[in-house]
Amino acid sequence: MDSLYIIDASGYLHRAYHAITSMTNPQGESTNALFGFVRSILKLSNDFKPTHLVCVFDGPESTKKRKEIYREYKSHRPPLAPDLAYQIEWAKQYCKLAGIPLLSVPEVEADDTIGSVALAGKGNFDSIYLCTSDKDMAQLVDQKIRILNTHKDNLIIDPAGVESLFGVRPDQILD
Repeated sequence: MDSLYIIDASGYLHRAYHAITSMTNPQGESTNALFGFVRSILKLSNDFKPTHLVCVFDGPESTKKRKEIYREYKSHRPPLAPDLAYQIEWAKQYCKLAGIPLLSVPEVEADDTIGSVALAGKGNFDSIYLCTSDKDMAQLVDQKIRILNTHKDNLIIDPAGVESLFGVRPDQILD
C-alpha cells in the first residue's frame, strides 16, 4: 500500500518559531524554527517510515491572490519576522539536502497547494496524510485523505474523527 505524506512545512516552521525560544547558532542567528522543523520531520520519518513525502511551503507573495479578492486578508497579522525568513530558506535547503521534494508555488499559500496535491494524488495513493494542525484542512478528509497531527501524539483524523471533533461531516466544514 502506497501512502503519501504531505507536510505543511510553513505550519511546522511557524509553530516551532513561536514554541522554541532563545536558540541560536555560534554566529548569533536564530535557529529555533529550523530546529523544530527538522525535529518534526525526523520524528515523522521515524514514526511512520514514509516512502512518499513532500514538504509544502507558502509561495513567494503567497497572500497576493487572496488580497485581490479581499483587501483585508490577514491584515491583522504582523509581517514575517526577519529571523524566521532566513530559517524558512534554510528549511528548504535542508529538504533538498535530505532528498525531500518540496513545493512552493508563487502567490499561493501552502494550504491551497496541500489541498491540490492531496486531491490530485487520490488516484495514485491508497492513503494520503495531511501533516498539519490546520483545522481548515478537515474539509479534505475522506476515505483516502486523513489529517495526521504529529503535534498531538500522532493523532490521525478520519471522517468520523472530523465529526467527533467539530460536530460536522468533512463536507460541511466550509459551511
